[in-house]
Amino acid sequence: MPELLEFSDVDAALDHYLEHFSDGLPVLLPTERRVGELLAAVPQAPDHQLGSVPPRGTALSVRDLAVNAAMAGCPPAAFPVALAAVTAALERPFNLNGIQSTTHSATPLIVVSGPAAARAGMNASFNAFGPHNRANATIGRTLRLVMANVGGGLPGTTDMSVQGTPAKYSFCVAENLEQSPWPSLAERQGYADARSSVTLMAAEGGHLVCDHRSAEPERLLENVADVMRALGSLNSCRPGPMTLALCPQHARIVAGAGWSIAQMQRFLFERAANPLARVRGAGEFDRERTLGFAARYGDPDDPATRLPVLESPESLIVCVVGAPTGGFSTVVPSWTASRPVHRPIAPPRGKESR
Repeated sequence: MPELLEFSDVDAALDHYLEHFSDGLPVLLPTERRVGELLAAVPQAPDHQLGSVPPRGTALSVRDLAVNAAMAGCPPAAFPVALAAVTAALERPFNLNGIQSTTHSATPLIVVSGPAAARAGMNASFNAFGPHNRANATIGRTLRLVMANVGGGLPGTTDMSVQGTPAKYSFCVAENLEQSPWPSLAERQGYADARSSVTLMAAEGGHLVCDHRSAEPERLLENVADVMRALGSLNSCRPGPMTLALCPQHARIVAGAGWSIAQMQRFLFERAANPLARVRGAGEFDRERTLGFAARYGDPDDPATRLPVLESPESLIVCVVGAPTGGFSTVVPSWTASRPVHRPIAPPRGKESR
């Protein structure tokens, strides 16, 4: 059992934690009661080791995670989701070490799919990417505090991001299952219809797609593709993953025309591409690397060869997010040195997965 810290009063304790263990926002004190309630929500033993957190390489136990979740204000019902998200972040393909140290603004985007989101109390509707929901905010914040307090990812020390992004506080969203006309992301990942998953992608901040005019998929998705092929993102010169959070209104337009998610992914893979004549001399164009990518899709010496922003149709993560009251979707470009990962979310302790 780790040694407990003692303070002269609550204010002294809060000041200490704010100074040494916070993301800059106030934290809750990780009392034995708070930590114990979180540990009771998951089946793993408190001393179970989840892995080491780069760049410091410090081992992370379930109890360590619970301490950071308590500071973040994570409710016990959301702790199984936070546990799955942090476990996913430690997988080697996700390259958390690179995310922690890059000069890019990369931060983990967490997408929660399935009934676990509702059990956790997550918001998938109005303002889904924004504030005012405890579960959304604290699941993402738990991962951020682990990255800092256990992994040592601190600005100017190991975190060398030139500008950062507000998404580094928390970038966590739930799929709106009630508004989605397609199988859930978790189902499409191979989990049973009652199972839930968490998906992580190293992300920039979201780029809004505003479209209240389109009535057919082609027009709508051409607007989406135009946002996706912006020259300022890494994806324009280094094809990789992206996330598309379609609002319910846009999802109805696409599904109402009989399109599957696979058809939409294929259309956007083909349309969200730039001719080499546009890419040359712009953004992150690098003659050797960018033309090496282009050779996969055509003649790298032909200015008309189109370089997609996605490495494949399947590398576009699609989910339905938000309220059914307007035509606003979100494209999230990636930091292409990381691979998206997903994991199932275990049901709360004592609950059967049905």
